[in-house]
Amino acid sequence: MCTHGEITVVEPGAAPPGAALSLTILPGESQAAAELGWTAGIPGAEVILAPSVKPRADVAGDTATGPAIDTLVTDSAGHVSVPDLPAGWYYVEVHRWLTDAERARLAPGDDLIGFMTQEVVERGSDTVYVPGSHRQSLLISEASFYSEYIPGACCYDYGGYLELVNNADTTVYLDGLVVGIFTINQEVTGGGHCAADESFDNDPDGVWVQYMDSLPGTGHDYPLAPGAVAVIATDAIDHRSLSPQDGLDLSHANFESVGTSDPDNPSVPNTVSIGTNGEYGNGFTGHGTQFDLGTGAGIVVALPVDTTSLPKGKLSPLSDYTLQRIPRSRILDVFLVDAVTDYFIASGFSYCVHQVNSYFDRTWPPWDLYTPPEGWRQRGQYSVQRKVAYTRADGRKLLQDTRSTEADFFIGLRTPFQLPSGPP
Repeated sequence: MCTHGEITVVEPGAAPPGAALSLTILPGESQAAAELGWTAGIPGAEVILAPSVKPRADVAGDTATGPAIDTLVTDSAGHVSVPDLPAGWYYVEVHRWLTDAERARLAPGDDLIGFMTQEVVERGSDTVYVPGSHRQSLLISEASFYSEYIPGACCYDYGGYLELVNNADTTVYLDGLVVGIFTINQEVTGGGHCAADESFDNDPDGVWVQYMDSLPGTGHDYPLAPGAVAVIATDAIDHRSLSPQDGLDLSHANFESVGTSDPDNPSVPNTVSIGTNGEYGNGFTGHGTQFDLGTGAGIVVALPVDTTSLPKGKLSPLSDYTLQRIPRSRILDVFLVDAVTDYFIASGFSYCVHQVNSYFDRTWPPWDLYTPPEGWRQRGQYSVQRKVAYTRADGRKLLQDTRSTEADFFIGLRTPFQLPSGPP
């Protein structure tokens, strides 16, 4: 008989308490902060905290990976703290919309409506700088660019649209408005291509585009009232017979992209191709500008420009495309679309750090990795929509604009011809 001696059973101790997450929430606009009397941080800001993961260097997307842990409000110095959190990364979303009395303290003409951001931070102490959200005048309110699924025939790519909104309190005119398209730059990781293109991708003086269309009109032909939207369709037709599952009736769109061989709706005015490279995609499809993922693209909306005076350049001497720079002073809005896929990442590709200068847009999310609850075959029924900052007492919705595609937009079921309702 063998023995192992005396055995002592030790009760496991309690798990060690987690450390705190302490945040200081600071306004990203010092002049406005001074006018508001915010000498420390942002007081009364709503801070939503949720679990997340360490951001991936390549188009991480600052998103939550689970339900919210807590919703907090900053103190008079802009501080919040949550004790006993496990080590790890956390999604933080901050909102602080100004009251009428606070907006009255701003300098005349300042259209700041509040502060908003979202980012991922690690447990511990951190400082979050929150950019301002401005009214602006004309904004992109929705972009429908997912391919529509046709059983047995793959994809239908001509049912997309771009929706614009007048976010101001006075009528704007769409005559001559420019819609520019540029391709998101990418390279095999470490290939040096991004460094060579940096002068185009990170130009503070404007955005370099491959294609440009303008809206028709001679000055005051196409008014857009405060709060109203205008839809630019790739094809302004009823798509329901061509795409039975996902197609929309866009026959009453405000404008349609000019194409060389697409169906033309005579009751909807066509855009005018004004870029050096001609029709979108060099006329390959004949449908004009497609608001689709493609190889990744960015969309620029700008005031009318004299194309003959725009600077021109090429990403490389052998490039088939001549780029034109829309000047900073004419740009109204920039929207970034990506085309990142798991195959893209596994193949060693990465996006260039800059696609446009941060003055125009700071971050973009991985829209192409999105799968709706019903499955990928229903993705064509979804669009990317601008968030509602708040709804005024008179029912007017004001949309958010912090110059961050990632922070300002969400994915939802398409809502052409009306303002977004969300995010949900």
